[in-house]
Amino acid sequence: MNCLTGKQRIARAAICIALSGLTAFMLFYNLGERPLWGDEAETALLALNIVRYGLPVNTDGKNTITLYGQEVDSNKNHIWTWRPWLGEYLAAASFSLMGKSTLAARLPFAAAGFFAAAGLMFLVYRVSGDYNKAVLSTLIFTTTELFILHARQGRYYSLIIFGQVWLIYGLYLILTKDSRYGTWHTAAALSLQFYCNYVVVPGNLIAIGVWAVFIRKRYGRIFYRLGVGLLLFVSATTPWLLYARPWRQGSYAEGGNFIHGLMVYSKEIHFHIFPFTLLILPLGYYIYRRVRGAEGKPSETSVEADIGWLLWLFVPLHVLILSMGPGQNLRYITPLLPVLAIIEAGLLLKYARPGALAAVLTLLLITTNYVSVYTPYPFDGYHEPRLTIVKLIRSITAPYTNRLDDVVKFLKKEASAGQSVYVADPEFPLIFHTDMKIIDARIVKNFSADKLPDWVFPVSASGISGNTDITPSGIISKHYETVSIPVHNSDRRGGTPEPDPHEYFTNPEIVQMEVYKRRDRAQ
Repeated sequence: MNCLTGKQRIARAAICIALSGLTAFMLFYNLGERPLWGDEAETALLALNIVRYGLPVNTDGKNTITLYGQEVDSNKNHIWTWRPWLGEYLAAASFSLMGKSTLAARLPFAAAGFFAAAGLMFLVYRVSGDYNKAVLSTLIFTTTELFILHARQGRYYSLIIFGQVWLIYGLYLILTKDSRYGTWHTAAALSLQFYCNYVVVPGNLIAIGVWAVFIRKRYGRIFYRLGVGLLLFVSATTPWLLYARPWRQGSYAEGGNFIHGLMVYSKEIHFHIFPFTLLILPLGYYIYRRVRGAEGKPSETSVEADIGWLLWLFVPLHVLILSMGPGQNLRYITPLLPVLAIIEAGLLLKYARPGALAAVLTLLLITTNYVSVYTPYPFDGYHEPRLTIVKLIRSITAPYTNRLDDVVKFLKKEASAGQSVYVADPEFPLIFHTDMKIIDARIVKNFSADKLPDWVFPVSASGISGNTDITPSGIISKHYETVSIPVHNSDRRGGTPEPDPHEYFTNPEIVQMEVYKRRDRAQ
């Protein structure tokens, strides 16, 4: 490393700058273009209440931020307890500095994604000393659809990804002479993830425990070091457990079907993160060596090899634990993005031979999903082949309009912030973008003639399901008139960061969305 020539140093610096530029473009360009969708707006509204009141209260006197009802996702003091608050406080800091906007809601999380990419490059180079592996790992990571889509959300996702990179670095330090600092880093990284969403922590803890058993003979004080880190982590997170008592929410977050979850996570990892076909590379390399008589690659250092085993443990244990949990949402496996990027780069550099094969595979993996889609053919008919990086860039740079945009524009013209909307959905995005009062018909089942809302929406403007519990009644026919709003027929899940349902471009089809307006409000 100290024998690099001046030209080599300049070349390396240029590559790092170019990779940083690509990452910054993918994360920050047009970041405020799209309206917030439900989950983002939930975070943003709680963050705005933090700015006003200092705590994530779920009501501002006009609107109540709830998914399941009072004292389910909040306590009797109206403090949000469904999930820890780190993401909300980060968004609140952004609103305090920049004011209320979609850009301010997303910017700190995109920045966390950028630091996760930079941290990954630093981590891989620090552990392996291999500049090529560090660059390739980072390139694979930053061109992954799942990373870009999640990191561009005003939500905690990029924080838990950053936490995973930080965690691996802390564990690396524990194996070296900097073990004392590693203990603190490890505890801090786990705590960061916990205070975003603790569902991602158990897989890490179990993987670290199993890993420690296997390497204990090479690192005599490994259990002591990890035990101290665990004690620090428990000390940092116990206050939340005592305050929020998350076990109360168990009936609202019941576990799903384990086998189904296992199949979903495995399939989505293959199609969006790591093609399992790459696992045949070591066998191909062995055959290549036997035929060509090629020499093997230099062996890894013991510390690098041990970190490598940890990475391999993270993947199945995360998937197994998450498959027992509620729902199969890809946001829960985002901590595996940097892990699998390192593994993928290692396989390509070590086993993809001859060199032309490595170059072709690398190009395909960072620009397309062809390796994933074509290798299991014909066993999957859902995922379509595409130039992933091209589609991402086109989507980021193109203007986007959806149903919510159209409804917000209509209401800003025809309604006022002081008016109310009755709809069978939380409509967090509508609250954020209009400041209107939203009455959730799932919780407030009926309304009386003496307390009529100004608007009734039979169908949600921003909800994912599009279902409704509202049907025309005598009150509707007597007190309301029907108004048609021309809206884009956008995919209701188009704002989600999962690649399959995500809507990359505006749907040009226009449909009519019928709503009810109080007659005495008509002009």
